[in-house]
Amino acid sequence: MADEKKTVKETQETGKTNKFVAFFKNLPQNIATPFKNMWHELKKVTWPTKPDLIKYVGIVVVFMVFMGVVIGLLDMGSSRLVAAISSLKGTEEQIILTEDTAATVDEAATEAAETVQEAAEQATEAAEQAAEEVTEQATEAAEQATEAAEQAAETVQEAVENETQQATEGTTEEAPANN
Repeated sequence: MADEKKTVKETQETGKTNKFVAFFKNLPQNIATPFKNMWHELKKVTWPTKPDLIKYVGIVVVFMVFMGVVIGLLDMGSSRLVAAISSLKGTEEQIILTEDTAATVDEAATEAAETVQEAAEQATEAAEQAAEEVTEQATEAAEQATEAAEQAAETVQEAVENETQQATEGTTEEAPANN
């Protein structure tokens, strides 16, 4: 029985030694196996074409810009909210500054309105002058066209009279010749 216990212990120790040796013996293979499996899986992947890849990259970039704008707006809004809440304490100095600022803004708005009104008046005057010039030019052109038409009508009338006169002279000359 003592011999059996020794053989069991020796077997267990030999088994542990074998496992330890086997671990280091198979270590390179154990490390390489996941990479081999990954390589086989990558061969099965359907890769996108170049136009698809460009389209997908564009979509990602647009989405990132959109999210950047959204996050920026949220940040700006929260900053203004915090500023508004912190300004609710309202001191007299802030009220006076606000009134001074309002007066300055009113003055600037009044000046801007006057400038706009002056610009509008100048534009109206320029438009009226341009309209007058165009009207004068159109009137002159119409008068010239009327004169040209009258001259053309006179020339046509003279030509008709000449033709009529020549036709009547030709008829009167032929009439005595026939007798």
